[in-house]
Amino acid sequence: STSSLGVIHAMLSNMFKIAVNNDLIVKNPCKGTELPIVENVERRVLSIEEQKYISNYVKKESWQFYEPIITTMLGTGVRVGEVLGLKWEDIDFEKKTLSINKTLEYRRLESTGKFGFEEDTPNSIRTIPLNQSVIQALKRQKRNQNFLKLQGNWTPKQGFETLVFTGRKGQPQERLYIRNMLIRLVKEINEYESQKAEKENRTAIIIEPINPHALRHSFATRCFEADMPPKTVQMLLGHANIGMTMNLYTHVTEQKKVEDMQKLDKLLLNVV
Repeated sequence: STSSLGVIHAMLSNMFKIAVNNDLIVKNPCKGTELPIVENVERRVLSIEEQKYISNYVKKESWQFYEPIITTMLGTGVRVGEVLGLKWEDIDFEKKTLSINKTLEYRRLESTGKFGFEEDTPNSIRTIPLNQSVIQALKRQKRNQNFLKLQGNWTPKQGFETLVFTGRKGQPQERLYIRNMLIRLVKEINEYESQKAEKENRTAIIIEPINPHALRHSFATRCFEADMPPKTVQMLLGHANIGMTMNLYTHVTEQKKVEDMQKLDKLLLNVV
């Protein structure tokens, strides 16, 4: 992003400036350089119709293993590393809340030099209130895990025994797991819709590809569409500042501005 490039440029420029002062180099190579202009890529957001379609489709028996994590991500806006790092002790069914206090990472471990899973601190530690659909999805996930444990192949990794979303043997999952699952889901939905549309002699409604972050963006968009205060959305998403929240969802706020002006116009017409 443009802001990241600016930070990197400032750091490098300062380092080279110190190098010049210490006679290590003759000239600061950052002087006179121009930062490239990075165009903002429009973020993929599910429309309400697409979200309903996906939510209904994953109720199929063939998708019941994956439905809880999709519903949870769509209903909380948590990052993929945060949802994969969730443990059952982070969920309070009585208070109907979910605590984000860790993120699951798959990387080279300093202790062994090999790749493996470890917990890290998230960008934001926060508590998210849960709606009824997410509560029910988490309870279904609990039942799914209990069923898998009864099959006798449950071999969770030490230190990750209470993860909420795991593989079929209780193992932690990589981020790529969710990305690939969403690719398969959209592909299957589009094939199903194409066949259905052909039988009904109509144009098929094709869903464009989505990634895990699209579920987070969709949650935020639904929040704005529901007239939720930006400060509340910021806290739910775990953004460091309100500006980050507003900049990400300008497409929603622009639309809301038009709608709000139309409301004002109607009000003024009634006054006159």
